[in-house]
Amino acid sequence: MLSEQGKLPRLPIPTLSQTIERYLESISPLVGNDKDALTTTTRKAQEFLKVGERLQQRLKSYDATQENSWLEKWWLELAYLSWREGLCINSNYWLAVADDPRAYELAAASIQLLPSDEGFNMGRVWDSGEYGEFQVRRAVRFIQRTLDFKELVDTDRLPVDRTRAGPLCMSQYKCIFGMTRIPRMGCDELRQDEATTQSHTILVIVQDQIYAVEVYDSAGRRKPNGDLETELHAVIADVVMRAGQSELDAPVTVLTAGHRDRWAAAYAKLEQQPRNRTTLNKIQESLFAVSLDTTFSDPLGSINAHQENTKSHGTQIGHNRWYDKCANYVVDRNGAVGYIGEHSPCDALIPAIMIEYVSKAVAQEPIERGVLIPQTPDYKTRVRRLRFTVDDEVQGMIREAKAEVERTSRASCSRQIRFETYGSDWIKKTAGIGPDALAQVALQLTYYRVHGALAPVYETASTRQFLHGRTETVRSLTPQVAQCVYTMCDATTTPRDRYTALVRAATKHQEMLRTASAGQGVDRHIFGLRMAYNRLDPLPSESAMTDHEKRAIEEFFEDPILARSTTFQLSTSGLFPSRYLTHTGFGCVAPERAYGINYIIESNRIKFGVEGKTADVGNGTDVELFETTLRQTLIELKLVCEQAGTRSTAKQSRL
Repeated sequence: MLSEQGKLPRLPIPTLSQTIERYLESISPLVGNDKDALTTTTRKAQEFLKVGERLQQRLKSYDATQENSWLEKWWLELAYLSWREGLCINSNYWLAVADDPRAYELAAASIQLLPSDEGFNMGRVWDSGEYGEFQVRRAVRFIQRTLDFKELVDTDRLPVDRTRAGPLCMSQYKCIFGMTRIPRMGCDELRQDEATTQSHTILVIVQDQIYAVEVYDSAGRRKPNGDLETELHAVIADVVMRAGQSELDAPVTVLTAGHRDRWAAAYAKLEQQPRNRTTLNKIQESLFAVSLDTTFSDPLGSINAHQENTKSHGTQIGHNRWYDKCANYVVDRNGAVGYIGEHSPCDALIPAIMIEYVSKAVAQEPIERGVLIPQTPDYKTRVRRLRFTVDDEVQGMIREAKAEVERTSRASCSRQIRFETYGSDWIKKTAGIGPDALAQVALQLTYYRVHGALAPVYETASTRQFLHGRTETVRSLTPQVAQCVYTMCDATTTPRDRYTALVRAATKHQEMLRTASAGQGVDRHIFGLRMAYNRLDPLPSESAMTDHEKRAIEEFFEDPILARSTTFQLSTSGLFPSRYLTHTGFGCVAPERAYGINYIIESNRIKFGVEGKTADVGNGTDVELFETTLRQTLIELKLVCEQAGTRSTAKQSRL
């Protein structure tokens, strides 16, 4: 798995002139006809170009002192660990896995939604108040196959990921297991060490009660399915018994969902008690978490209800999860499986690859009612309840966190959009353009039609071709995409005009994606230059910085147009074609008229996971209208391609 790490180049530092040139090109669609604003921003950028070389040299000097790259430590700190808002919805991503059609003894709502009901497509989450045999058995299958994947990682037997450009960095696979975010005032920490990665336990969370469950025996052998099923049933029975006797511990889990500084204050207080310190340590020393819920989706199989339950728990918001764990499976009453991931140690792509592997393996193992499961003879359970001692002050913090997370959830609207008319096959063969480019044009055109304005776009580009590379921003709102939007909305243009504009937009987009993936994007470099100014000492060879130079640097960094261009009202990311991931989602990053959109382009369909705020909180954000408009836009793009003759004119359109 790590055999080619030594061959990977370091993340490059683009030239200053190239970054400024690309930055100015990227803002032109946002500035539009405001020539004064464009002139002012251009002047600031050109002045910065004259004086910014000293920051460039500081950045290069700093890079030489870093083990992997100039970006790695800063990005982890500033993009993730110093982020103080709650992880639930705001930061953690969520994934939903396809249901098992062989599921049995399923709970159903007392009054079920029918296709004629207004809320049928959105679905709803019900609480059964019980647990199911199939739920436990499917949870065990996911635990076992996840341990298979971990053992591939531990023994370096996982094949190296590759693209046509060559091998990719595999370091992030090492960050999934035994990784926990620890709250600290102002800036969190990550814990992963030999004790956590070589642990024999996982966390099982039931009704906010936390248990350490051994998945390996004392000799390091994997426990068989029957033993683990017995362990999970024992956990459930213990929780049900204690709930009946009003002996449940306070839901400390909710603190992990809320504001980081509140959680840091509570954590500092909790760890003063020896029992709490032991509990927190055992949580960190678990490989991953599994949450067993009593909730289920109505109608059965509803993807929208399923993802809603996964991201925040559909009936008790923020409960029954440990949001600080890098890996937390969620298994509902009917065995529907989801996953939430703490984002800081690795990008969502890496756990998604793992979950695809695990889900495929589980799908090949029939779970049949009444079939005996292999079990150790005379097996005795070894579950360990992890307890917290909580005083009135921490109880108050739990209540505050609960209220906060409920507000966050009420303000969030997320849904799965399945577009079944075409996918990558038609886009490549008939439209003659890249599938990702068409998706990005469709999203921008949809946004324009919903909100009457163009949106700054963040699209994730992977930089894993470099050592410890993570991501770079593709500024997908290019002048060509903007012109395509205007052409599509102009009633006087012909299908040929529109197709020509689409091809030019797609061609430019592919260029931008390649550039960003090659570490030559705009945003990470500007981030690095800003850090060089704010944090790095002058080099010994530097002359003293004049007031003029300081003013030029600060005017560039404080330019409202730069701030506007990074207020990404469309935050987007594409994943690989997946049979088993039915929904993928993350929260939007801008406060108003913004959407977080993950999409999967399969051969014959496109799946979008969209999150936005409610209209009152998001100042006009409208996820429902966005869905309707996106579907219409995708159909319209198909008609334009067919009416224009598509591939016959594609080469001419690129000229």
